[in-house]
Amino acid sequence: MSRHPLFQRASCRLGWVVLLGLAAGCASTPQRPVVVEAPAPKISSEHLADLSLQLIARMESEKKWYAALSWLDRYRQQYPASATSNLLRARALAATGATVDAENHFKRLLSGPLAAEGYQGLGLLAAKQDQRDRAIGYFIQASRQDPTNADILNDLGYAYLQNHQLESARPALFRAGELAPANSRIWSNIALYYLLRNETFQAQEVIGSHQLDWHTQQMIHDEASRLMGQRPARAGVAAPAPTENNAAPFPNQPLTQMFSADPAQSTNPSRTAP
Repeated sequence: MSRHPLFQRASCRLGWVVLLGLAAGCASTPQRPVVVEAPAPKISSEHLADLSLQLIARMESEKKWYAALSWLDRYRQQYPASATSNLLRARALAATGATVDAENHFKRLLSGPLAAEGYQGLGLLAAKQDQRDRAIGYFIQASRQDPTNADILNDLGYAYLQNHQLESARPALFRAGELAPANSRIWSNIALYYLLRNETFQAQEVIGSHQLDWHTQQMIHDEASRLMGQRPARAGVAAPAPTENNAAPFPNQPLTQMFSADPAQSTNPSRTAP
């Protein structure tokens, strides 16, 4: 028995509607997500070594020198020595009084990427032993390796002041001042430079512009008196106790710049050197 053509067309349309509905239902049914576990990231040996050195550097910034040496010994058991580990060890040795060992480690840096820091460390050690000409030579080498390093230029300028070479100190200190206008250590030395030249007004201008505190001002004046062979001029005020080489503990006394925490910064960073 044959079906009427209209009935056949209606049946076909109904079939397509059912099929499309089923297809739509399958498309809208959410599938359970496939969970793929990512492999745990592997930390390279180089990264672990770098983290160890960062930890040691932080200890040194907190003046935990003996703890830093212990961790450096552990580092040496696990990783090969590097320029950074040699620098950190040299600084810790210098700060704990092991001058000869510190000097040997600074010398290991002279042919590598931290040559400037090596020469600077040697200069600071020489200055601590009152070997001024030798210290100046090392600081000159350091500044040639890293010409824009304000701390090195400051060390060089202060060494010149210690050696009574005022005209040589001027360009080193003023370059440092313009490179790091907020560094109160540098401006303390510039004020000292002016006092040694008997240019009191300029010294006071620097002190006022950079808002150096009272204690720092007294140390600047005491240092100027010491370098000029005079006693501190402030009557009734005790001068700071001298160090081993009979120098007052001036803000830039050798081994206080590199081997200590960051100094207090000036609140007037816009000023540049005259």
